[in-house]
Amino acid sequence: MSIFRKRKQKNVESVHEEMLNLNPKAIESFDAAKHRQRSIDSFEQTWPWYRHLVKSISHTINIPSDTLNNYVRTIGFLLLLGFLFPFNLLITIITLFSSKLNHLFKQNDAESKFESKSTRKRILISGGMMTKALVLCRGFHQAGHQIILVDEATNWLTGHRWSKSVERFYVVPSPEKDPEAYIQSLVDIVQKEKIDMFVPVTGPYHAHIDAQVKAVLLQYNCSTFHMNSDEIALVDNKYSFTNRARSLDLPVPKSFYITSRRQLLDFNFEQETRPYICKSIMYDWLDRGAMITLPRPTQAEMIEYVNRLPINEECPYILQEFIQGDEYCTHGTCLNGELTLFTCCHSSSWQLTYKHIDHPSIEQWCRKYVREMKLTGHASFDFIVSSDDGKAYGIECNPRVHSAITAFYNHPNLADAYLPSLHSRIMIPLSTARETYWLTHELWRIIRHIQSMDKVWESLRRIFTGREAIWSFDDPLPFLLHYHVHIVYLLLDNLRPSRIRFFHKIDCCLGELA
Repeated sequence: MSIFRKRKQKNVESVHEEMLNLNPKAIESFDAAKHRQRSIDSFEQTWPWYRHLVKSISHTINIPSDTLNNYVRTIGFLLLLGFLFPFNLLITIITLFSSKLNHLFKQNDAESKFESKSTRKRILISGGMMTKALVLCRGFHQAGHQIILVDEATNWLTGHRWSKSVERFYVVPSPEKDPEAYIQSLVDIVQKEKIDMFVPVTGPYHAHIDAQVKAVLLQYNCSTFHMNSDEIALVDNKYSFTNRARSLDLPVPKSFYITSRRQLLDFNFEQETRPYICKSIMYDWLDRGAMITLPRPTQAEMIEYVNRLPINEECPYILQEFIQGDEYCTHGTCLNGELTLFTCCHSSSWQLTYKHIDHPSIEQWCRKYVREMKLTGHASFDFIVSSDDGKAYGIECNPRVHSAITAFYNHPNLADAYLPSLHSRIMIPLSTARETYWLTHELWRIIRHIQSMDKVWESLRRIFTGREAIWSFDDPLPFLLHYHVHIVYLLLDNLRPSRIRFFHKIDCCLGELA
């Protein structure tokens, strides 16, 4: 009996190559619409008295209520950061003073170690506003390499540019808006700075552009630590990824490629043993926490849900078996088909804390996939360990650095994982590494859950026993400048009507209004 009543299942061979290359304009319009809708939904879930007040004022001054709410939230966050500034300034001054004293005593040892580096390279790293880029900068700098950091104009005030690990910072065009100018800008920097290796720290839509960069920079004797275009097309597409994993006998959920609402409505759920979820094949962080299982209780609810999904040939979805269990995220650095750097952490829809845990079945799953695919680059796999059978099911793979790499904050050999002549075996975070977190996120959690003492104590415990992801004893300036220059600039810019961005939260991990 066919799964679909009117249309046959589409397997990986029938997914045309052009469907794997997502249309940038479709992405932009899709993302903007989702941001605006999420802003409206978020506003409708706020306190009733606040919602009523904002709506009353919006009618008076003739501004949409969700827009007014966005301005109020922006000003509110600015005031909270202003309140936090004296404390973070004091922490930074004390750290700077202590670090200088410590440096005086260890200067001779540090210099002799630095001069002994015979394989020093000049490394170009993108995504300068992200904490994961800062971790890489510090890791390469600690190994004696010289770092050039880049980011687009919106993030020109990123606090990470003032890290002592960064030799120079450049502003480059947006890879989304002007990919040709972005590539040419990187070529110019590579030639000017005599770069040996480019390590992209990409956003969700940039991976395929950096794959093009890889091909171009080879002409200038600059290697790029990134997958090629064909590999990106395969692993970054949730459907083709799961089909490839299944062909390697790796556990993955049953999945179906959906390009129309009718195809979804015609799916025969009755013969399935598990419920399903429907996800955009494009990266869509707004839907990460919206795990709505299918089928819905009634046909009317099913139709209502399906009609809200912007499914079409340019915006395909994946219908995937819903596995009940614990979620895990991973970061993998891959070199010539081997995992050289790996961490596995508990995950959730808003994952903003990272602590390495040993999970042999997940590590073995990742090792096999990377080996069979002969990957070089970054591969961040997501998993669910089923509560039914205990198997680790691979859900998706993102071909970019994962923020879980912050778990390597105190690892002395992180850079070796990227150099063929230096890596010998897989590296995992040190046993002494504490759980990483972002201070402002934990403080906001305390404010939001002030009536739940369990959650308040959980955040306080994390603050006092964990490790702030940006702060470093040897490099404290990015901690202060990221929160109180870069984020403040983004919020002030968001007050301009022509630049308004409907944001759900401040993602200090990625350095953006998300």
